[in-house]
Amino acid sequence: MAGRKKSVRVDDELDITDISILSYLRDDSKTPIKKMAKELGVHPNTLIQRIRKMEKTGVIKKYNASVNYSKTGLDLTIMIMMKVRRGRAGDLDQLKELIKIKEIESIHATTGTWDVVALCRVKNRKHLLDVIQRIGDHPIVVKTTSSIVLFTYKSPEDYNPFK
Repeated sequence: MAGRKKSVRVDDELDITDISILSYLRDDSKTPIKKMAKELGVHPNTLIQRIRKMEKTGVIKKYNASVNYSKTGLDLTIMIMMKVRRGRAGDLDQLKELIKIKEIESIHATTGTWDVVALCRVKNRKHLLDVIQRIGDHPIVVKTTSSIVLFTYKSPEDYNPFK
């Protein structure tokens, strides 16, 4: 990617330079602008303008820190699968109270056996039972089952489709 000057369109919004910028930012959003510009073969001002455009258009939503949750005391990662009242899984208003549960890292409406899947972070089994109880008490939730994640081989912060 380094040194490419050609601006080939990848889709309606992004060209190869934009994709390269996203790749760099995905790997390390603290990469200095001058270093990234030099490696990509673009002027730093051009790089800044492109980043700002991607921020403005929502391609770049925000910048995050990658946290080792085990070192913060949240040692268990749990997947909680839920059956919900018929026809409600895609209704954000019905899920907004579940979304507020701070231990839920992500929540997804799904196809298949379960309607909703949540990824949760908890300290221990007692904390897990508390979270399952709060989820199960929600009026939209009919049934839950949970699985403890034993190993994570690839996590969201490792995902970089732009390489």
